[in-house]
Amino acid sequence: MNRDWEWLKQQFAAISRLEHAFALMEWDQATLLASGGQRARGEAMAELQLVINQRLQSPKLEDALSRAETALSLEQKRMAQLMRRKIEEAAVLEDDFVRRRIELSVACESAWRTARVEGDFTRFERAFAPCLALLKEEAQIRRTDQSQPLYQALLNKFEPDLSVAKLDELFAPLKAQLPDLIRQASEHSAGRSRQPLPHVDAVKQQKLAQLLLKPLGFNTERGRLDISSHPFTAGVASDVRITSRYDETNPLSGLYSLIHELGHGCFEQGIAHRWYNTPMVKVQSAALHESQALTFEMQLAREADFIEWLSENCQFHWGENSALSAENLLAHVTEVKPSLIRVEADEVTYPAHILLRYELETAMLSGDLPLSELPSAWNEGMQKWLGIQPESPAQGCLQDIHWCFGEFGYFPSYTLGAMFAAQLTEQWKSAPQWQQLPMERHQWVSEQLAQKLWSTGGQYDLLSGCQALTGTTLSAQSLLSHLKRRYL
Repeated sequence: MNRDWEWLKQQFAAISRLEHAFALMEWDQATLLASGGQRARGEAMAELQLVINQRLQSPKLEDALSRAETALSLEQKRMAQLMRRKIEEAAVLEDDFVRRRIELSVACESAWRTARVEGDFTRFERAFAPCLALLKEEAQIRRTDQSQPLYQALLNKFEPDLSVAKLDELFAPLKAQLPDLIRQASEHSAGRSRQPLPHVDAVKQQKLAQLLLKPLGFNTERGRLDISSHPFTAGVASDVRITSRYDETNPLSGLYSLIHELGHGCFEQGIAHRWYNTPMVKVQSAALHESQALTFEMQLAREADFIEWLSENCQFHWGENSALSAENLLAHVTEVKPSLIRVEADEVTYPAHILLRYELETAMLSGDLPLSELPSAWNEGMQKWLGIQPESPAQGCLQDIHWCFGEFGYFPSYTLGAMFAAQLTEQWKSAPQWQQLPMERHQWVSEQLAQKLWSTGGQYDLLSGCQALTGTTLSAQSLLSHLKRRYL
């Protein structure tokens, strides 16, 4: 028996349980916590993160890992690699830095929620300025090669095997082809008639969302659905929390937000039980996670026969209405039109929202874009990419929550995930199972993903995962081909 390995697993199991508590504190903060409790919550979360870091910084862990690595199986070697990642991550930042970052992030999120409702950028700017300063400092600390851009150090928090140079290479075809594709698809879409969607009470929308969880593969015995101002997925594999939000004037918005988060949730629930309480329970690539949400939302849920199934459910629970017919829902779901809000953008214009955020993050991090000029830079970017501008910061640079948490480097994962989802789906469409009824197709795809990806947990980084599951390297080609087929 490898005694060091068994001891390491015990130590990381204890750390995993603490991370479970931290994840639920984050979920509660975003869904239930009253504004008056934000400061105390930030202090408590910071304290818990420091306890986790201190355990990871124990010299005994490093010593045991060095001894254990000499006699491990291939599977164990990947877990050991992830153990080392966690140990190194905990050692990068000093305790005081971690405490300040978490407390400032919680305060910034609270300010963002108010600023977004009021359209008040200055309120957000005051709260985010110290977060941005810390983010620049963190990038400097993390950067191992001074010739690398600062963005590299933050990108690798979400995509460990991806360089900025490779990211730019992947995005280059999108930058070159997207403007013309958006123009053509918008013109094509404008010629299709659409009946306005009906007003649907938010409570009715929420009830239908709850009823759709099980048919779409989400296990409500190991997870739950709630409401938040920004849809997200949190928790742990055995206790997955997903959220959606409901717009009474656009009932499709809440349904497709739900389907997106279901993709995340099913990935988490599909992680093999043997990885629980180990570093392997954490998915290593944000883009791999986003690919699952986008496989559900953009690939499966926009097929015509799925929309027929969705139409039947909507009319059964909300009442018969020609505006909820499959034909009309399909016309809305496949509409291409430049819009202001990322999470409500269509499949063709969505990458433009990501390219804009990537440009702004890079510029803010390098110092080329002062924070005070963010609203105007945002508006100029929206004009360049989509030909429209927001009327207020709430529709512009205040629409996303990610920057409150210092998540520079995350936004590219959405479009990288769309690329991977398109490559996966391109393979599936040649299989006879793709021609099944929508729920049977959905189940078959879920089974493929559960077997080849979900169950593996943290086995793959992005590029290695794409190569292993599709046999090809990640590229934008499948995504561009898919968009042209569907929308042109």
